[in-house]
Amino acid sequence: MFSPGTAFVWDGHVWFALSDPNHVSGQVLCVNLTSLDEDCPDDECLLTHRDYAWIEDGHPTAVAFSRSRLWDAKKLDGVLVAGVLERPFPDTVPLHTLDSIREAAKASKQISASKKAFL
Repeated sequence: MFSPGTAFVWDGHVWFALSDPNHVSGQVLCVNLTSLDEDCPDDECLLTHRDYAWIEDGHPTAVAFSRSRLWDAKKLDGVLVAGVLERPFPDTVPLHTLDSIREAAKASKQISASKKAFL
């Protein structure tokens, strides 16, 4: 079952759910990981291999709050179960990392207030 921290690959990036898929709206807030370089606008939450083992050791990685999206939780769950979307390894972001990302998201200038309401 789809839950907070569930990770998947979409459009070449690892994405994962930040919010509870049982939200009254039926939507789930998701963010993706991206390489931190000089062109990256997202530097509010940096992660390492220790935070999530999928991240290559020594590769500067940021949570791309600026690309956060709301998805229909049931549809997303369906495509994950059907194998339409690839699952990274590990396929779940650890709870301690998820908690840190949520705290950074609440303070982020890159996420709108309407999306923050899902946190």
